[in-house]
Amino acid sequence: MDKSQLDKLLRTEDSIERLQKENQQNVNTIHLDYHDGNIPTMPTKGFFKEGNIFINKSRRFSYTPAHRHNFVEFNYMYSGHCTQYINDEKIQLKENDLILMDKDIIQRIDYIGTNDILINIGVQDSSILNNIMQNLADSESLVTKFMMNASAVNAVHNNFILFDINKNEMANDLIKMMIAKTFSERQNRNKSLNLLLSTLLIELANTVESQTNQVAKSSSLELAILQYIDNHYNKLSLDELAHHFGYNKNYLGNMLKEKTGSTFQSLIDQKRLSSSRTLLTNTNYSVESISGMVGFKSPTSLFKLYRKYLGTTPKAFRIDTNSGN
Repeated sequence: MDKSQLDKLLRTEDSIERLQKENQQNVNTIHLDYHDGNIPTMPTKGFFKEGNIFINKSRRFSYTPAHRHNFVEFNYMYSGHCTQYINDEKIQLKENDLILMDKDIIQRIDYIGTNDILINIGVQDSSILNNIMQNLADSESLVTKFMMNASAVNAVHNNFILFDINKNEMANDLIKMMIAKTFSERQNRNKSLNLLLSTLLIELANTVESQTNQVAKSSSLELAILQYIDNHYNKLSLDELAHHFGYNKNYLGNMLKEKTGSTFQSLIDQKRLSSSRTLLTNTNYSVESISGMVGFKSPTSLFKLYRKYLGTTPKAFRIDTNSGN
């Protein structure tokens, strides 16, 4: 199925959509109990008959009442736009936005019309959300870690993550491939969907990191300081940092501690640790060379860092990591 065929299929009205369009009201096809303000839970039985991933199109010409679900869900705005509420927080989805929602949240969606094609992707495995969070938590970027911890921008929340993948052609293509696979093929479909989803998760983690760092470049002072540490950690002192931003050394150190929960030296240690772990895992540089790359004058300092934070040595870390691959 090529892109034009997929587009035609998604825009074709089904019988429920025609009924909703005619009657201007929601058709409760799965018979959820919305009486007396009840917020029902979506049943999993009908969705996961053929595997741990299901994909469908939200039916147009109506709204979606408040409901819960006990599985992780992506909503992908294939075209048009819609207004979605997550735990009563208003989210505006535009074309190529993707929202990832953890299980047990309350969500509802306002009326969607002819051009508003919203795709639902349900995943019966909460580790999906955890995997993205872990990838971000392991990031080398101090800014990303700070944003994750503070939930300071609309891209990251405790119960959902909003991805703007308008410029991420790979992520968009992967999602469209998953949709096409669902509607056109049955043989090995679930295996294919899981492989595509795994690749998509990598792209999404990179997208969030890119978004948070872009915000940092034009946002508050503490984020600009963390960005500067990210870029100069291997040759930076607190004196130099304070001079660059025009602050007293002690004042700046206290501000970093208040805003991030870490001292300047701890932030430097975190950055050196994450950068050296990447180099040990992905390159053949010697421990001595890596020690110099991350700003140490001798390998002994890197050894002490690994003992303090990981309870191991750089050499042992490399051997353990490589043996696990």
